[in-house]
Amino acid sequence: MIFSRISFKLVLIVGISLLGMIALAPVALSTLRTQMVADRQAKTQHMVDVGYGILAHYQKLESEGKLSREQAQAGAMTEIKSLRYDKVEYFWINDMTPRMVMHPIKPELDGKDLSAMKDPAGNALFMGFVDVVTKQGAGFYGYLWPKPGFDQPVGKISYVKGFAPWGWIIGTGIYLDDVDAAFRQNAMTFAYICLAVLVVVLGASFLIGRSVTRPLARITALTERLAGGDSAFDVPYTDRRDEVGGLAKALAVFKDNASAVSRMHAEQHELKQKADDEKRKTMADLAGKFEASVQAVVRDVFDEARAMQQAAQGMSETANKASDRASFVATACQQASSNVQTVASAAGELSASIAEISQRVAQAATVADKAAADGQRTNDTVQGLAAAAHKIGEVIDLINQIASQTNLLALNATIEAARAGEAGKGFAVVASEVKSLASQTAKATDEIGAQITAIQAETNQVVGNIESIRATIIEVNEISSSIAAAVEEQGAATKAIAHSVQEAASGTDQVSHNISGVTDATAETGQAAGLVLQSSGRLTHKLQSLQDEVSAFVAGVRAA
Repeated sequence: MIFSRISFKLVLIVGISLLGMIALAPVALSTLRTQMVADRQAKTQHMVDVGYGILAHYQKLESEGKLSREQAQAGAMTEIKSLRYDKVEYFWINDMTPRMVMHPIKPELDGKDLSAMKDPAGNALFMGFVDVVTKQGAGFYGYLWPKPGFDQPVGKISYVKGFAPWGWIIGTGIYLDDVDAAFRQNAMTFAYICLAVLVVVLGASFLIGRSVTRPLARITALTERLAGGDSAFDVPYTDRRDEVGGLAKALAVFKDNASAVSRMHAEQHELKQKADDEKRKTMADLAGKFEASVQAVVRDVFDEARAMQQAAQGMSETANKASDRASFVATACQQASSNVQTVASAAGELSASIAEISQRVAQAATVADKAAADGQRTNDTVQGLAAAAHKIGEVIDLINQIASQTNLLALNATIEAARAGEAGKGFAVVASEVKSLASQTAKATDEIGAQITAIQAETNQVVGNIESIRATIIEVNEISSSIAAAVEEQGAATKAIAHSVQEAASGTDQVSHNISGVTDATAETGQAAGLVLQSSGRLTHKLQSLQDEVSAFVAGVRAA
């Protein structure tokens, strides 16, 4: 396909480069125009600063008293009116009304109110000048205005700056059609340069691509001839020092190798013919030797197969006899095993009963131990209760002593209150109440003491009863331990008997199982003997077939 050719790829690279250059051209031209406008604006701003300097000079003369304001303003207007730059550009002055103070190109505007003047686009340009000066002091403003000597308005950008001492605005501007003309000239120059570069690049690309693609096409054609087996040609471009020369040298190497390979193929064909002749001769000799060897081996195998058939027949008869005898022994073993299993079951049941009795005796001993322990704890608790009752009795004695002292104190207080007369009546009442309480307390403590004494008596009796119960429990525990030991010995003996009977039953089962295994093995031996007998017959048949195949193979080898 054309898209995969090197020439197309080279043209594609050049085309992409040119498209990139063309895509960058508008950006470059736009940047150029913006820079041109910026340069003109900077120049305009500088020129306004020059005119502003003239105004400042004359205002200084006015402030120094050398000139009156009218003289200073007239001198400044005369000097600024005559100023020109770029041959045709001028300055004008208006005030903040706005009213035209001086216009060198259109003197008919001098003294007129300009607030209503608008350009064709509807912009009140002089009001715009005032607005810029009011807000910024100086700045640019765009509008439409005719060039000197023409009536047709064109785009213009002016720079205006306010002169505060006199309330004037001085301004000058650039016409955008001049910028556009210069821009078009620069754009045409840029286009001519790009076109020249395009022509040079295309020509160089064509020459370079041709210097690469033509040799590659020639080398490709020669490579195809070489691939087809034609090596009768000379390889060009081997003297070049670039990649094309490298390919040509590689093709020359391939050509030399192809010639060498052709010679090798011819030599190999001759050697193969000689090898085939020697091979046929060798194969004929080997076939004769192989046939003799195989015939001898087959005869030996025939003899061994017949002997194996006879041995298999005898082994099958012996296996049948062994199977019959093993079946008789197996029946006897099964009967013995059944009897032993009956004894083992009875011994097991007896052992289980003894074990349950032992468990129950052990539980009784455990309960007795627990009852003894509970009795000991109850005894300790009752002993503590007796000690607590004793302590309560001591506390009651102490309360009785306190009540006696309180009674004595109340008596003393009553006596003292009587001595005090009328003033001690209230105290006497209190002392009487305290004495009554002390008497009640003594009475209550006596009752409590009587109850505590009764509790102590009952407690002592309970302690005695508990000690008697504890002794009885200990005696029961010792009897239970003796029974448990006797039952454990009987259980151990019964377990030994059951274990022995179980081992006998297990041995009988094992003998029965082994006899069954012998029976199965004998049967399998009989089956194996039958299979060996059948295999011997098949082997004899296969040997006959082998002998026929060998004969056919040897005949084929000799024919080859």
